[in-house]
Parts: sequence; structure tokens; C-alpha cells
Amino acid sequence: MNRLLPGRLATRLSLLNALVFGMCAIGVIVLVVTLADRSMSDDLTEDLAAEIDVMQKDFEFDGLEGVRGLIALREGFDSERQARAYRLESSDGTVLAGQWPYWPDALKLDNGELTLPYAERGEDAVWLMRAVTLSDGSRLLIGLDNFEQVRLRAILQRAAAWGLALALVLAMTGGVLVNRAALRQVAIINRSARRIIEGDLSHRIPTAGDSRDEFGELSRTLNQMLDRINELITAIRSATDAIAHDLRSPLTRLRAALEDAVNAPPPPADLPDFLHANLRHLDQVLYSFGALLQLATVESGVLKGRFGPVALNKVIEDAASYFEAAAADRDLRIDVQMTQEAVSVSGDRHLLFQSVSNLLDNAMKFSPQGGTITISMRQQPGQVMIEVEDEGPGIAAGDRERVFERLFRGDFSRNTPGFGVGLSLVRATARLHGGDCVVAQGARGARLILTLPTLADGSHRT
Repeated sequence: MNRLLPGRLATRLSLLNALVFGMCAIGVIVLVVTLADRSMSDDLTEDLAAEIDVMQKDFEFDGLEGVRGLIALREGFDSERQARAYRLESSDGTVLAGQWPYWPDALKLDNGELTLPYAERGEDAVWLMRAVTLSDGSRLLIGLDNFEQVRLRAILQRAAAWGLALALVLAMTGGVLVNRAALRQVAIINRSARRIIEGDLSHRIPTAGDSRDEFGELSRTLNQMLDRINELITAIRSATDAIAHDLRSPLTRLRAALEDAVNAPPPPADLPDFLHANLRHLDQVLYSFGALLQLATVESGVLKGRFGPVALNKVIEDAASYFEAAAADRDLRIDVQMTQEAVSVSGDRHLLFQSVSNLLDNAMKFSPQGGTITISMRQQPGQVMIEVEDEGPGIAAGDRERVFERLFRGDFSRNTPGFGVGLSLVRATARLHGGDCVVAQGARGARLILTLPTLADGSHRT
């Protein structure tokens, strides 16, 4: 076994497998031996009853002489496998036939049954006796020994012991082979984990083709987890780089301005404007950090505990009303298109409102004066799609995925306010709710589609 997987585990599993298999085998063997022994006991009882019936029938046809002759004939049939005992007495106790030396006091007449030890055949051998009264008052005793039953029982027990021993050996051997085969994949997973711990983050757990067993599924799940971790690490690195790149300049300018103010203080009349300008720069920096913190919180999934029924119609109406005044100031029109039928989802209303607001805010930034922003909602089986389309320059095909990256800003967005976190937050919120957000080809400008799963029962809140 690999050093990461001590052989003790395989040994314990093999012993456990052998123990379980052995207990099952013992149960089966005990059941078979018990049923076989009971069957042989029933056969002996039936043979004894049949022998008495034969004697009674012979008495009816040939009387006592016939019974005496039949007893003499039967006693000559004794073999090593089964012995017979007979005793025929007259009504006054005179022995008429048979070699059994005495009449047992405990034996009751007419279907009474008695078991006596048969020491000559072994400690387990017994006589099974039965007596019957004939019609002339005489009484007949017949006995059969169970030596054949004892012999067969001993054979079965020896066979069971050898069979159990062989079964345990096979179970142990099979358990070792099966457990080693199973633990081999565990060893592969451990070796892969060791490589990843040592710094090879690109390494993945190898899988045997299209394996559909539990280990194959575990390997694929772990690889997906590693891919997700790698994505998060890459995103953190990208965010760090973007923060260093995008925030270094304003912070540097702010520091330089403050340093200049220390060396050459501005005139008292200009001081309020100077302070307000620098406060705005600080507010932008703080906003970017706050947005990144909120994005990290959404991506962590902890906000699922706040989910409840949300009426999307009301969310869209409130978001459109919120931007209505700002749109009017820029001579923009927000066209809301949706049915009156209530559409509900399970989620966080604040996050969903913020997502729709971010889509509208993004559309307003790039819409030309006098343009129209269209927000529509259409329902499909099991999901609802919210689309926001503007009449701006659109999004280049190569940037349609990158716009959802943290702090990414395309060529057209360099001169617009913001830090490139809004669409990242929209996608993170959509995926938190089991949906997604994508950029589609728009007829005029940019067209973003937010997809969410709907509630099956149609329940909602306003």
C-alpha cells in the first residue's frame, strides 16, 4: 500500500468483510444442519409409525403367528446403519417374540413414544420406541435407532466446518483484493492532494475514463472543487492587481495633493473646495472597497438564509421609478415591458433590486442623449428572464464575458464613473439565486439578460 494509506486500514476492512461473511455463512450452515437434522428425525418417526402399521395389518390377516414371523424376519434386516428392536408380549406378560430384553416402565401404550440411550452406538445415539396394544390384548414394542441420523449429522458438521474455514479464507482473500482495489483510488486522491498542498495548483485527480462509480464521481467532484478554488484564487489575484492598478493613481494623486497642501496651504477661500474634492476621491475609493466586500459576501453564499418569496414585477417597477428622475435629466426614456401576471422567485429582495438597478445604471451610462432604455420581463417554464437593452455603443464580442470580471473596464467605460464591479455583482447575485446573467446580441446597443428560477407555487410578496 502507498505510505499515505497504511495497510492497517485494508486489514481492518478485510477482517470486517471476513467477519460479516463468516457470520452469514455460520447462519446459513446452522440453518441447513438444523433443517437436515429435523428432517431426518421426522423420517425416523414416520418409519417407526409405518413399522407399527405394518405389524398391525399383519396381525389382522395372520394373527400372532404372522406377527412373530414378521418380527423374526425384520430382526434379520439389522444393518450397521440402522438397528431394530422388537418385543411381543401376551396379555399376561409372556414374551412371544423379539430380542429386546425388557419392557420399559415409562413407555405408554398406544402411540406413546420413548427415547432411550444407545451407548453402543455412541453418546448421541438413541433408541426411538413406540408401543401398541393388539386386539387380543397382547402388546407390541418396536424401536429404531438414530445412528444413521447421528452419522449424517457428524458428516454435515465436518463439511460445515471445512466449508466455513474455506469461506473465511476466500472472504479474507477477496476482501483484501477488493479493498486494495478500492483504496488504490483513495491513494491516488491522496497523492494528488499532496501535490496540490506542495504548490502544484494546476494538478487534478486522474479519473479512469468515463468511470461512473463512487470514486469516479468523487474525483470529478473534487476536480470541480479545485477548479472553483482556482477560479476564486485567480479572481482574487485579478482583483488585487486591478485594485493596485485602478486605485493607485487616485490614491497617489490624493497623497500628492495633500502633500502640496501641507507645503503650500491653499487660500482660505479655496479650502472648502479643496477638501470636498479630496473627500469625493476618498468616497470613490471607499465605495470600490465596499462593493468588492459585498461581492465577496454574495459569492460566499451566506445570504441564502435570508431568501423568501419576492415579486419581481414590483422589484422592476421600483427600480424603474428610482431611475426615472435621473433618466429625465439626461433626456432618456425607460420603457418597461412586462405582463400584469405576478411572477415570483425565492431570493433576497434587496439584492435583486440592486441587480436590476445596476443593469439600468449601466445602460444609462452608455445611452446617448434622447435614447430609450428598454427593460422587459418574460416568463418561460421554470424560469423568468429580465432583459435590459440600451442604444449605446454595445459591448464588443471579446468583452462579453470579461465585463463580469471584477474591476474590468472596457474601452468605452474608461471615461465613465465607476469601478467595474456592478455587473460582477449582478452575475454573482444571479448565480446565488440559481440563475445567471449574460450579454446577448442587441438590436441597437448592449443587451443583458438576467435569468432566475421561478417559484412553483406562484406565491409572492409585494
